[in-house]
Amino acid sequence: MGTRRILGRRGLAIALATCAAVATAGAAVAANHVDPGFYFGTTSEHGTVTFKVVANGAAITNFKTQLGYNGKCGQGGGPGYNVVIPRIAIPATGKFSKKTTLKLLKLRAPGEVSGTASGSKVTGKVVQFLHGKPNKCYVETFTARPGQ
Repeated sequence: MGTRRILGRRGLAIALATCAAVATAGAAVAANHVDPGFYFGTTSEHGTVTFKVVANGAAITNFKTQLGYNGKCGQGGGPGYNVVIPRIAIPATGKFSKKTTLKLLKLRAPGEVSGTASGSKVTGKVVQFLHGKPNKCYVETFTARPGQ
């Protein structure tokens, strides 16, 4: 007997859809693998960024950088916010995002770190929020790769 006779049309359609979903999910996990290790990089404002990608590639730990004024709102400057996040999950898609509190002396501001992790490269951005919206004066991008 053929597969079609045993399962019927509906059963065959469900079986094929299930196989396709499993194959797609497996490809997505494999395609977005990120190498574990200690990562080092720079921000668009020439700051440093450091963190560790855990052994299974499922999370970033000990993320540290600074978020400084980027000059997009006229002249300015001064010290930047410290950004320290203990853990950021990396889902199978490789795209991550984590809300955080940015700190500058006694000042606190809401912020977010987001990006993409794939292979031996992690890219992203750090943003400060002002009145619930991204503050264009405090946005930096970063790129990091494993170090020795």
